[in-house]
Amino acid sequence: MNERDLIYFCKLVELESYTSAAKELDVTQPTISSAVRKLAQHYQDPLIIQKNKKSKITLTSAGQMLYDKSKKLLSEIASLDHDVRHANDRKIRISFSGVAGSIYMPEIIEKFYNAGISDMLDPKFERSTAAFSDLERGDSDIAIYSWIVPFNDPNYFIRTLDKTELVIITGLKHPWADKNEIKARELRNEKFIARKSTYLTRESLDRIGEFGDFTPNIIYIAQTMQLLIDLVERNMGIALVMESSIKHNDLVHVIHLTAEQKLWAYMQIAMRKSFMPNKHQAKGIEILRNFHRKKH
Repeated sequence: MNERDLIYFCKLVELESYTSAAKELDVTQPTISSAVRKLAQHYQDPLIIQKNKKSKITLTSAGQMLYDKSKKLLSEIASLDHDVRHANDRKIRISFSGVAGSIYMPEIIEKFYNAGISDMLDPKFERSTAAFSDLERGDSDIAIYSWIVPFNDPNYFIRTLDKTELVIITGLKHPWADKNEIKARELRNEKFIARKSTYLTRESLDRIGEFGDFTPNIIYIAQTMQLLIDLVERNMGIALVMESSIKHNDLVHVIHLTAEQKLWAYMQIAMRKSFMPNKHQAKGIEILRNFHRKKH
């Protein structure tokens, strides 16, 4: 048994196909089969049951146990490899979602500056899902992002920094510019400015459409949140945004969804439990572990 055999076994379990596993790992199909045979002989259990080449594979109890423990072990090996290779790094890689970056990055930079280590920050801005994927792959050390529901995973240190309401915004000349609350079904005939389908606000907009039994009429996909807000200011359409992203904007009007249909976004900071900061990173990681936004 070796690390490579476990990688082949786990990939086979996940893709449920010898051919697909071999293709993704860029090896031959017999290589995958050989790895599974060696593991089965080692544990004296078939691990995988497949009636014929076209039938679905199933795991024995031992096979399921091997998969679950191998995933954890392989993750720890990858983390060990990364930490040793980067033992002399003088950077802390942070993946921010766009909104989280605009909210928290100024204060994080200030704290690092006051500690005399501002040059250690290595930020990257992307979607929340991508920020967390970077963390999972080891491409970042810290992720700060937003989810519709609080995310939790025993493999990560995760803390909720803030909770912000998702609200409808309109231009000041919109007929609803004096409206304070709305039901989802009242939005069915409105034109929306929105982000791409992979963004939290777009996912939330689709959910509101489900509440009101309609498909949102999206007339323009904005590449940035600022562009979305600018277009709403120009009365091109309305939008769903995190309330925290427009707190200091007097050029849009905010409408809240009714209590039973209200949605929230949870801003969270996460770090892999397996990550061990080196001596250069320790002070910055301590700042981030204890980071709280100032109350204004």
